[in-house]
Amino acid sequence: MGITNVLFAGVGGQGILTSGRILAIAALHAGLDVKMSEVHGMSQRGGNVDVHVRVGPDVPSSLIPRGGAHFLVAFEKLEALRYLDYLRPDGVAFANRLEIPPVATSLKEGASYVPDIDAVLAAKAPKLVWVDGAAIAAELGDSRLVNTVLIGALSSHLPFLKAGDWEAAIRERFKAKLQDINLKAFARGAEVGKT
Repeated sequence: MGITNVLFAGVGGQGILTSGRILAIAALHAGLDVKMSEVHGMSQRGGNVDVHVRVGPDVPSSLIPRGGAHFLVAFEKLEALRYLDYLRPDGVAFANRLEIPPVATSLKEGASYVPDIDAVLAAKAPKLVWVDGAAIAAELGDSRLVNTVLIGALSSHLPFLKAGDWEAAIRERFKAKLQDINLKAFARGAEVGKT
């Protein structure tokens, strides 16, 4: 096994950091080396956030070079588009079906979200998996579960991490009262990721 590079991208408050930490904890439970780098930016003001996670037997550094990500997990469509240049040509992008217009766009009269963004993403990321994280989270009764749904979708493409590694990471990361619902959200995401 070589190094696997996963880039998480989204907007502040979506649970991007938590998702990166769950992957890192799962990798540690599997006995692998892991390096993680977080870029918060203006996250508390709705700005973009990205988390680089690199997993393997021996990982020398934490940053993923452009064109080096095996997987991109985007919590919002525009963030998927923003970070596509990090994805390898054979990489897989998981995109949450959510549109959050940037603050600058909402302030400009006549400005709009990227037209036909679904088609643009599909054309630029041939291996694109759409995840309707908000709908799944709503079915489960908690909108905060979107990040766990997305990491569940990713999990179906990381065979070196076993179910027990993921469960241990989720139980370690969340308080007892939130563990079972997050495990359900993770399982639902894993189903979507397999399609």
